[in-house]
Amino acid sequence: MSSQVDGRDEERELRSFGYEQQLSRSMGVFSSLSISISCMCITAGIFTVYAYALSTAGPAFVWTWPIVAAGQILVALVLAELAGRLPLSGYAFQWTSRLASSHYGWFVGWAGLMAFIPGFTGLNLGLAPILSERLGLSLSKTSILVVVVLLTLSQFLINLAGVRIASRINNVAAFTAELAASIVLTLILLVVGLFINRENSLGFLTSSEGVPTGGFLSAFLLSGLLGIWVLTGFEGAADLAEETKMARRRVPRSVVVSLLISIVIGFLMIVGLTINISDLGATLAAPVPITHLLEDALGSTGALVFEWVAMIALFAGGLANMAAASRLMFSLSRDRMLPGSRQLAQVSPTTHTPTGSLVTVTAISLLLVTVGTYIATEAMTLIVGMASVGYYAVYALTIAAVIWAARNGRLAGQTTFDLGRAAVPVRWAALVWSIFVVGVLTVPDVNHKTALMAGGFFLLAAVWYAARLRGAIERGEAGVPVQRAAATAEPVAPPDPAAPVPEQA
Repeated sequence: MSSQVDGRDEERELRSFGYEQQLSRSMGVFSSLSISISCMCITAGIFTVYAYALSTAGPAFVWTWPIVAAGQILVALVLAELAGRLPLSGYAFQWTSRLASSHYGWFVGWAGLMAFIPGFTGLNLGLAPILSERLGLSLSKTSILVVVVLLTLSQFLINLAGVRIASRINNVAAFTAELAASIVLTLILLVVGLFINRENSLGFLTSSEGVPTGGFLSAFLLSGLLGIWVLTGFEGAADLAEETKMARRRVPRSVVVSLLISIVIGFLMIVGLTINISDLGATLAAPVPITHLLEDALGSTGALVFEWVAMIALFAGGLANMAAASRLMFSLSRDRMLPGSRQLAQVSPTTHTPTGSLVTVTAISLLLVTVGTYIATEAMTLIVGMASVGYYAVYALTIAAVIWAARNGRLAGQTTFDLGRAAVPVRWAALVWSIFVVGVLTVPDVNHKTALMAGGFFLLAAVWYAARLRGAIERGEAGVPVQRAAATAEPVAPPDPAAPVPEQA
């Protein structure tokens, strides 16, 4: 009986924000936690990026992980406070629109799309060649593209079947791959490296052996991209808040706890891998350095198990990021912020999934992969790298909105995750950290093309905003309901799910 009361309370709360319950509120505490864990995809991220970090700064790169972790904890605390205040799908778009304005929120929401869509596209592209090799398939461009298409369509069908089914599959994958299997494999690596093989002492973890000529500081910063790329997506639970039971209490904790779990597992894993390196030169020269390292430490069977764990994690990460991308697009379309909002805001009456947005993010992903495969092979690398810029742009813009709103008395309402007196210093430290990371991702010469690609996507957002969206928001035809009401000087009723969404915005 209490769950029914909670459900009715959450529907009333959602109605107070200007929306009716359209999505299925069926996710529990573990599902919420699993979404954020899968969006980060720690095991798979380390599997695919470890060699880059090792080759950039040598074994000492492992110490960039706790540095990045400290910065990301600050960000997670700020986002968790917002999740406890505004439990809405579309997370940062909704938060910043209500804290500042829908004009500002539009660019934050666009940055979120720039993070999630290339994010799950890149995960599937990383999984395809590994899976193809294990299945004995050829590694031609076309065959890999076919595998990516099949993976993407399977994730689409699972998400289309409903969040209850998708979350159950994700729960199993997150528990088996990201938690149980990763913990076991990490402990084995540590035991083998420290007590059996004893290839290196702990002092090896401070070595910069193998670093290319040049300044160590710049190499050390670039090697931190492992943590910067991997420790993102913990806010995924917040994007599915309208599908989570007792979201005000559960989502903030999912955001923080998922990050803490991933930080600990990830750090022990990269230490376990690095301490087992028997020959740094041979490892870096190997076609797949991490596979060479694992086979050397655990044998071919152990390396194969680790590889399958990474593949399961990659698939679960793609599934979770696709879900998050579709909910963000749904939230933007529900508030009439995108072209074709009528179609994008459609929700299935049977599965209660945002079908229009799911179809669209899937189509965009397949388009990106096709372009990257046949037209501009470098574009795929740039687009995937751009996902990181999108994540940290969202963090910086969101935190800036919180600071501005707090100074102007616009942080109305209570939160279930109150930072108390620590709120102000935590927010400012998180903002400085996020801006610093955006600089690391864009300022170095090797990242200029990624910066230009991200700038091009923001230019598209600016063109749409200037041509149509700005006027629509000012006329009260687009934007979050409370601001549409202010623009028209009339109360805005919660939208009727069956009513068409005006096409203009």
